[in-house]
Formats: sequence, C-alpha cells, structure tokens
Amino acid sequence: MDFPACKTILMTCLAILITASLAACSTPLLTPAIPTPTLTATVTSILPTPTQTATATPQGCQEQKGTISVTSVPSKLLKGSIELRVYTPPCYADISPTRYSVLYMLHGQTYDDQQWQLLGLTDAADNLIATKQIAPLIIVMPNEAASMSDANTSAFGDALVNEVIPWVDQHYAACEERTCRAIGGLSRGGNWAVHLGLSHPELFAAIGAHSTPLFYGDLTLTGMWIKKMSATTPLPMIYIDFGKSDEDKGNMLQFEKELNDLGVAHQMIQFTGDHDAEYWSAHVDDYLRWYSASLAAPQG
Repeated sequence: MDFPACKTILMTCLAILITASLAACSTPLLTPAIPTPTLTATVTSILPTPTQTATATPQGCQEQKGTISVTSVPSKLLKGSIELRVYTPPCYADISPTRYSVLYMLHGQTYDDQQWQLLGLTDAADNLIATKQIAPLIIVMPNEAASMSDANTSAFGDALVNEVIPWVDQHYAACEERTCRAIGGLSRGGNWAVHLGLSHPELFAAIGAHSTPLFYGDLTLTGMWIKKMSATTPLPMIYIDFGKSDEDKGNMLQFEKELNDLGVAHQMIQFTGDHDAEYWSAHVDDYLRWYSASLAAPQG
C-alpha cells in the first residue's frame, strides 16, 4: 500500500476515535436536564397561601351598639319582684370568659327604670365605648316601684343588695369583685346610692351622687359608716355633682362638708343647671367617664 493510502486510513481511524471520546465525555452533561423549577412549583402549591390564611382567621365583632333587656328578679323581701333594665355592651356574650364591671344606676322619685335610658345614658355608653373613651361595662337600672315610700321602712335597699346583685352576678358575665362594682343615682336614686354604698363598702368601689340631697338622717349616719369601715376595706370613691340652681344645693354642700371633716377623699363639681332632666342629660358622658375610671377593666 502506498503512503497516501495509509495516510488516508490513519486519518479516518483517528476521526472515529475522537468522535467516540467526545460522545463518552458528553454523557454527564445530560444530567442537569431534570426540570428543577417544575419540582419547586409543585412543593409551593401544597402550602397554604396568604389568602387562605386570612379567610380562616375569624374577624372581630363589628357591633356598634349594646343591647337593653328588661327582666324581673324574684324578691322575697319585697314580696314580689324587681324589674331591671340591663344594658350589655357591644359584642357582649355571657358565654365568653370575659367578665365586665357592673354599674348600678338608680332613678329618681316618681320615675322608673327607663329614666336613665331616656336621659341618654345608654346611647352615651355606646358612643364612649366605640371611641374607646371608656371600657365596655354592664349597666343595671333597677325599678323602685314604690319610690314615694319612706326609705327608712322600705325593703328596696335590702332587696337590691341581697337579691338583685347576686342574681346579676349569676345571670350575666359580671365580675364579682368589689373593684368591679359601682352604684350611682340621681335625686332619690342618688340617696339610695350613698346609703347603700357607704353602709356596704365591701360591695362597691365607687359611689355617684348626682343631685343628691340624702335621706333624712343619713348625714349623721355618714360619720358612723365611715368610722365602722374596717381597715381592710378601702373607702369607696365618691363623686358629687349638682346644678348651681338646684333647690337642694344646701343639703349637698353639707354632705360635702361632712366628707371634708371626716377626711374622706371625694370629688365635687357644681355645673350650671337645675334639678331636672336637662341637667342630668347634659352630663351622662361625664358620669360614665368617671365610673369607668373608677372601675376595673374587663377581665379574662
């Protein structure tokens, strides 16, 4: 075989060897062809998305107004029953673990349990709670059916303390601690508030006396009640207010003087006004702010 022919054969064999080598070396380069992005997308698709999480989260209550219910409490002391008008705040639920402070608000002579509602107290509570100016609370407005009776012989006060308060504690989501309970009232209702609040300091953390001339003899009893309070029972906070034109202004100033003489801390405010609905209606916001500041916040 001549040299040119051998050269051609050698070149052909060399080309075959190079091609085979390249094919063998290229095999590992095919491995990364696995579709990694597809696998990642599959894993993500089985995880909860933000939209699903938001849907599963319960939304907060959107109620803006409380509820007013009317009920009757059996009373052996009164040989009948006591009607109550009860305000529960927006989003209230008696099955909730939350326990609310309770404000007892008493009406004036010849009126009934509707008086405070008609004066705007419950509407004010809705507005102040919605704007977070006061904490949610329960307001109990009892009816003194015999509001013309002699307070010294009436069983209303005893029934309120021994029958109504335990009943409310049992049937409502009420905090039962002293720091969670206040009593107030206007005119005769304020007389009852002072009488019961000072004679039962273990029950009430705050007393509101709105246009309150006091029952006959209670000015003298005030000193005795204050001195009888045990060292373990703090004095209730006391709020006194009345209109500058109120005909009973003198009696209320005497009550305030007695508290000063006894060294009892209190707050007294004289506003412009008289002993009438216009005066009390104008100050329901003031009353609620004071009570709320004096009571414990909802618990639970």
